[in-house]
Amino acid sequence: MNKTLQLVLCLCWNVMLYGQDPEYARRVLNDLCSEQMAGRGYVKDGAVKAAEYIAAEYKKSGLLAFGTDYYQSIGYPVITFPNEVSMKADELELIPGDEFIVGPGSPSLNGVFNTVYVDSGVIDNPVYFAAFQKSSFAMSVILIDIPATTQLKFPDRLQSIKKNQYKARALIFMNQPKLTWGVATSWDPYPALFVLKGVLKNIPQKITLHIVPEIQSYNGNNVIGYLKGSKYPDSFVVFSAHYDHLGMMGPWAIFPGANDNASGVAMMLDLMHHFKRNPPAYSVCFMAFTGEEAGLFGSYYYTEHPLFSLSKISVLINLDLMGTGDKGMTVVNATLFPGDFQDLQLINFENNYLPTVLSRGKAQNSDHYYFSEKGVKAFFFYLMGEYPAYHDVFDTAEIVTFSRYTGAFNLIRDYAASRMKY
Repeated sequence: MNKTLQLVLCLCWNVMLYGQDPEYARRVLNDLCSEQMAGRGYVKDGAVKAAEYIAAEYKKSGLLAFGTDYYQSIGYPVITFPNEVSMKADELELIPGDEFIVGPGSPSLNGVFNTVYVDSGVIDNPVYFAAFQKSSFAMSVILIDIPATTQLKFPDRLQSIKKNQYKARALIFMNQPKLTWGVATSWDPYPALFVLKGVLKNIPQKITLHIVPEIQSYNGNNVIGYLKGSKYPDSFVVFSAHYDHLGMMGPWAIFPGANDNASGVAMMLDLMHHFKRNPPAYSVCFMAFTGEEAGLFGSYYYTEHPLFSLSKISVLINLDLMGTGDKGMTVVNATLFPGDFQDLQLINFENNYLPTVLSRGKAQNSDHYYFSEKGVKAFFFYLMGEYPAYHDVFDTAEIVTFSRYTGAFNLIRDYAASRMKY
């Protein structure tokens, strides 16, 4: 470890009287993933409730606001599913979220439809494909049963089907290994549905669908507060985490978003408590962004309308996917700032906080991105480990282990402290 970093860390440790609070982080995680929060999306005001919760935590810790409150208002379009979403294959009623999902940009579709089945045998056999093309699609849905790994002789035929050139009422992708949902801001040209592998034991003759989504102009908020530095109040270390998730698909299917990203918010608020108890010379700002899942809307808006000059940010640390850590941590933008990444690795090596710290290059995959595009030294930290749930109904608070929470917290704390003057 270089002498300058060693000296800074020694000074930091003199004021670090308190460490992480895993019990508090767990409580935040549970609260943000509760049924009341409705997946922190756009049905039942889930995202609004999450923003209010975070603002209340800021207030309890005495964070300062840049205006009259902690909110920075932002609007963006989003497609929501507040109404019933149902699918029946012949007489089999499928469970929304667990057994099927609707494409997040799917338009409305209601009725009973015939099925036209296609697999690799249909695609690659000229006789079968000719028969498929002669099918009646006006009141039919196409059942596509072709794994992504299948090597086809005529892949262009499959592409024409996926583009719905046959004008079917919907496309239904069967035998999906995992159901991964998202958020859309504009309509797709046709409905698409995805069915989990093994749910449909036989090829159904009839499909009954009820899909009534809505598009709305959502008015949300970034939630931003700060602790004023004792000596250098105009220099900032920033911690960020997005609090929004996917919300609900219909009145029953909730996507809790525990690892993504209640865990990041929990870590951010725990760091807030730490720096409140151990005030540094630099100001420390906490930014909880909305609209990340819809397209980084919140962080983009902030960089276009900053509440203080971006040039005053010493470093921004974006926290996302903080639930595990058994396989270490990855640092996005590490290749842009090799000196900082080396210091981070040295801190980890000296203290054995995490199994490894890996470097990754530039990526537009979380809220750090638009800051780095504006010239801010910005990193995205995420933890690695065995965690099968992602963008699905199974990403619940109960399965977040926080197995390496203490090590991850200490590493992030020490790195941040090394970028402040004490």
